[in-house]
Amino acid sequence: MTTETTTHEEPTVGKALPDLEFELTEDLLADYYEGLAQTRSAADALVPSMVAGAADNFHRWSAFSQDRGHLWMRQEWALRAPLVLGNTYVAQGRITDIYKRRDRTVVNTEMTLKDTDGAIVVVSNHHQSFLLDSPVEQVEFRDPTKKEGARKFNVPEGTPIKPIDATVTLEMCGQYFHGSKSYHTDLAASQKLGFQQVVVGGRMTMSYIGHLVEQYFGPTFWSTGKFDVKFTNPTWPDDHLTMKGVDTGPLEDDPSRRGAFAWIEKDDGTIVLIANASVAV
Repeated sequence: MTTETTTHEEPTVGKALPDLEFELTEDLLADYYEGLAQTRSAADALVPSMVAGAADNFHRWSAFSQDRGHLWMRQEWALRAPLVLGNTYVAQGRITDIYKRRDRTVVNTEMTLKDTDGAIVVVSNHHQSFLLDSPVEQVEFRDPTKKEGARKFNVPEGTPIKPIDATVTLEMCGQYFHGSKSYHTDLAASQKLGFQQVVVGGRMTMSYIGHLVEQYFGPTFWSTGKFDVKFTNPTWPDDHLTMKGVDTGPLEDDPSRRGAFAWIEKDDGTIVLIANASVAV
């Protein structure tokens, strides 16, 4: 294991990050279900795929030192095998790209999660955005209804997926992130980064939509699933979220895979994220 240095090194393309061990414990799994307020039943034989998001703990090495107002932009996942409760995994990270997106600078960190035999379980790309050009004292968000293309998007034709819903509380955020103090759980920490409220973690909202998709597709998702999530608006404590989706059938560019389109919507119509998922037929 590489130890953290006291001098912050700014992210650069090609930078290799230290290997991190990730142990999938019963406590971590309990925090996942309780933090999302989802029922864990005897039928849940497989560990939720999105639990692997906890392995991506590279922020201290991949982030710019100017991190006021930083937010998730996108997540891309390819699943190779189910996670196993009690196992230890190794997360390997590398910065593959740094690019501009409107007023933000985005760092793309690739994570490869391997089991103790060296087999790849998950490959993901984490796109984290930073306000570098115009650091602000207080982060302002545009009214979602006034953004370009404000609806949002066109829902493709397909078979509806049974929705799930939840009201995300501050207590749930604390549970999901295992009691750690950050801008996802603590108001003072969030205000220090320029936000007016606690920002519900992107890992939480991504887990909700991942939960919807994997429950629909079943075991095939854990070994062949692909997942592309784009975050469009922040979520705040006490927001009521509805996770929706449609099965879009065989992919046009790859009929050997079956796709789904999913999204998270607040009660006022604000879209939190949109996602494309697929599995091998």
